[in-house]
Amino acid sequence: MQHIDRPATKVMRLGQRLAVGLLCAAALGAQAQSFATNPSEAHQLDKPQVPMASRAARSPSAKQHEAQLEAIRQAILQATIDRPTRVLSTAWIDDKGALHESAHFQSEAQVRGVRVLSYLQDEQDAAPQVSAEVLPWGWREARTQAAECKAPPRPWRLPLVLQTRVEQGFAGAQQFASQSLMHIASQSWTQQMQASQRWRAQHKATPPENAYMRALTGPSESPTGWTAELVLKPHAAAAGLSMRQAWHALNQNEHDWRWTLSFTLGERHTSQGPIEPRWQIEQVITIDPQAASQNPSAWVHRLKEQVQQHMQAWVKQLDKRSECEPVQFHVRRSGQEGLQLQAGFESGLRAGDRVLLVNPSHIPSQMLEPGATQHLALAQVVKVGAERTELQQLAGPALSAQGHWMALPL
Repeated sequence: MQHIDRPATKVMRLGQRLAVGLLCAAALGAQAQSFATNPSEAHQLDKPQVPMASRAARSPSAKQHEAQLEAIRQAILQATIDRPTRVLSTAWIDDKGALHESAHFQSEAQVRGVRVLSYLQDEQDAAPQVSAEVLPWGWREARTQAAECKAPPRPWRLPLVLQTRVEQGFAGAQQFASQSLMHIASQSWTQQMQASQRWRAQHKATPPENAYMRALTGPSESPTGWTAELVLKPHAAAAGLSMRQAWHALNQNEHDWRWTLSFTLGERHTSQGPIEPRWQIEQVITIDPQAASQNPSAWVHRLKEQVQQHMQAWVKQLDKRSECEPVQFHVRRSGQEGLQLQAGFESGLRAGDRVLLVNPSHIPSQMLEPGATQHLALAQVVKVGAERTELQQLAGPALSAQGHWMALPL
């Protein structure tokens, strides 16, 4: 019996060893499978490592933005130096008998546009090339017929808010005729402005002057920025008439109504502030009260044709006078750090465009003053909405709360 049990014992030991081996192999297999099926670790192992230098090269750094802004400053400064400059020197003696002297430099120039010819490239230290086009302030008056302006690289259109106002002095049947005339004028102006290459018309009603009517309609702030105003008022004869004007007045029907329709283009920096006029034009319109009362439809049709001719001529004159003016969008602040432009889809701006933020009171008239260019800032268009465009500042100091700011597309 003892001789027979020895082989059985060996077989049992061999089976135990095989079982332990199989258990170890299963454990190792499970561990290897856990490593292979872990998605995060497997992705990390298979993903190639990107050098930090190439990552930094993909997105422009703040240093590159500051370099571009500094190049723009130097380009505007260099272009301003080539223009006529006034030197205002003053001297005074204080109460202690010490002599003080100061000099101020005022450049007779106007920045029309800034074009960035080349940006910083990856892994290059060369400064960006910038071209600044500067026009003298007196160029508007000294311009000749041969003077031409280069078209901008993209047709940017500035928003122009139209406001209408019918002044007092119209009574009885004149009220209907004056309201009809203003409605035709504003409607025709908006239609003619659709063909403008420089402006995009926006119509907003003028708040009523009467306090009671303002209380009924609710609070309404006047828009800021570029503003156009159409005003209709009874015509006032000039104090001294020339022979031609006197002869023309004698041949007119004394019963006709003579009204003055005027147009003013300007800027409004605050909602409660006045319009600073840049250009004004007016036209005297004669109304036949008998024709207006006997056949109002025919009278309105003839009046519409007459007003459309005036509005078409005014829009052409406006485009011609502003074709060489700087393209400058008004900047609004939204919150503590948000910046917006008073421009929307039809402005020509796109996400990713860069703009130069300037204070018109310093640039370019005081460019030669020490530190005058340090207030310049560089921003980028983030989002374009219906009437507003959001900006993100890239370089330069924070915009001061005082004064108004403009944005020049690059």
